[in-house]
Amino acid sequence: MAMLLKYRESTSKSSPVTMTKPPPEPSIGIPSTSSAGKLNILRRATSNLHLIVPEPLPPPSANKKNVIGQQKHTVEIRSGGVIAFRVPLYQKMMVGGLSGVIGLTTVFPVDLIKTRLQILSSGSSSTIGISSVCRDVLTKHGVSGFYRGLGPTAVMVAPEKAIKLGVNDYLRDVFCNFDRTKETIPQQVAAGALTGVVQVAVTNPMEIVKIRLQSADSALTPFMAVRELGLRGLYTGSAVTMMRDVPYNIIFFLTYIQLKRALTSPEGEVSRQRILGSGVAAGMVAAFVGTPMDVVKSRIQMRNSPYTNGALDCARRLYGEGGSSIFFRGAVPRMAVQGPLYGIALLLFELQSQYLSSSTSR
Repeated sequence: MAMLLKYRESTSKSSPVTMTKPPPEPSIGIPSTSSAGKLNILRRATSNLHLIVPEPLPPPSANKKNVIGQQKHTVEIRSGGVIAFRVPLYQKMMVGGLSGVIGLTTVFPVDLIKTRLQILSSGSSSTIGISSVCRDVLTKHGVSGFYRGLGPTAVMVAPEKAIKLGVNDYLRDVFCNFDRTKETIPQQVAAGALTGVVQVAVTNPMEIVKIRLQSADSALTPFMAVRELGLRGLYTGSAVTMMRDVPYNIIFFLTYIQLKRALTSPEGEVSRQRILGSGVAAGMVAAFVGTPMDVVKSRIQMRNSPYTNGALDCARRLYGEGGSSIFFRGAVPRMAVQGPLYGIALLLFELQSQYLSSSTSR
C-alpha cells in the first residue's frame, strides 16, 4: 500500500495537469493581421462600391409638361435668354391679332397721314407736307377724320397681324424643331419669307380696301369698296405687295431677333423696355427699306388709279414725275407708324405668349 502511494505521488510531480485550448474558429478569409492591415483590406474590398445619388429635380419653371387636349405644352428656359414655348398655332394667331389691333389703334392717325402723302399727285409737290395733309383732313372731316376707316381696318388688320406674328413664331419653332438654342439665321430668313407669302395671299384684299377707305374724299364704306373692286380687283397689286412684304418680313424679324438677343442678359433676362425698343427699331428699319415698294403699291391700289400697267410701268412713271425722292415720300410717317405699332404689338405678343405658356404648363 505504501508503495502504491509513493508511485502516484511521483507521477503527479512528473506529469502536471495542463488545460487544453478550444479548437480554432473557422477562418473567414481575413488573415490575422494588425489593425492597419485590416483597415487596408477593408478599403480594397469596398473600392468597387458606388454610392448612387438621385439627380436633383429641375426648378419649377423648367421642363414642365402637361397635355391640353392633344397638344403638349413645354416651357424650357435655356442659357442665352432663349425661352421656347410650345403653344398651339391658333393661340399664337389670336395673340398676334389682338396685339396688332391695339398697336394699330394707337398709331392709326399717323398711318392715315402716310397714305395721304403717298397718293398725292406730284404736281403739287411744293405744298406736300405733313402739316398740309393734317390741315386738309381737319378742314374736310374734323378730328374724327384721322380715324376714318379705323373700325373696318382693325377688323382687317387682326388676321394680317395674326399671320405676321403668330405664323412666323410658329414657323420658327418648326424649322428649329422647337429648340431656339439651335436656331440659325437661314431658318429665321426662311420663316420671315414664308410668312410674307402667306400674309399677301390672305391680306391683299384687306390692304386694298383699307387704302380705298383712307384715300377717298367722299363717303365710302367697305361694302362699297368691295363692290367697286370685284373679286379679281381685290387682288390688284398683289405682285407688288409680295415684293414689298417678303423683304419687309425678312428684315423686320431678323433685326428684331438679333437686337433682342443682343440686349438679353447672360442669365436669360430681358426687360420689357428692351423688347419694346427692339420692336420699334426693327419696325422703323424695315419700314424705311420697304417704302419705295409701298409707294408703288399705294399708287396702284388707290381709287381711280391711272397706273394700270403693272409695278414696273408705275415705277418708271413715278420716277419721271418726281425723281428718286418720290419713292421715299411718306418714309418718315411710315417709320413713325411701323415702329411704335410693331413695338407695342411685339411686346404684347411676348407677354401674352409667356402668360399662355406658363398657365398651360402648370
